[in-house]
Order: sequence, then C-alpha cells, then structure tokens
Amino acid sequence: MADVIDYSIGFTVPEIEEILAVQKAELKKTQAAYANDGSSVSKRRLDEIHAIIRACQDALVKLAPETHARPKRTAMQSGVIGHLPK
Repeated sequence: MADVIDYSIGFTVPEIEEILAVQKAELKKTQAAYANDGSSVSKRRLDEIHAIIRACQDALVKLAPETHARPKRTAMQSGVIGHLPK
C-alpha cells in the first residue's frame, strides 16, 4: 500500500482513534489467519494494516502531541565528580 492517506488532514482525533481501533481488531484477525495458513494474501493484508496504523499514529502525534507523543527524554548528570575510593 504505497499511498497512505494523511489522517491529520480532514479527520478529528476521535475519528482517527476510531479508525485505529478498527485496524487493531482487523490486525488481530489477520494475524490469526496468517498464523493458520501463512498465505501471501494474509501477509499483504498485514502490511496494509500496519501502514494504516502507522499513519493513524503519525496523525495523532501531529494533532494531539500532548497525549500521543512520546515523552521527551532528558539526560541527567551524576552528582559524583572525581574519583571514588576502592
């Protein structure tokens, strides 16, 4: 699935979350089907679902970063300076 829609344009956060929930359910069904028969059709479907889920995740980060973005990591400096006795 080469062209995945940019869900941050024209969709609200609740609509994107709804699409994401549907795709998660579809992912579980397709994974079970792939585990049973391993067909290339199921594999292709898994790839499409993953692309849509990723697009939803990207859109949620754009539209609601305060709730959906990963927290920023901060580096902490140790208070110990110099040599520790053995």
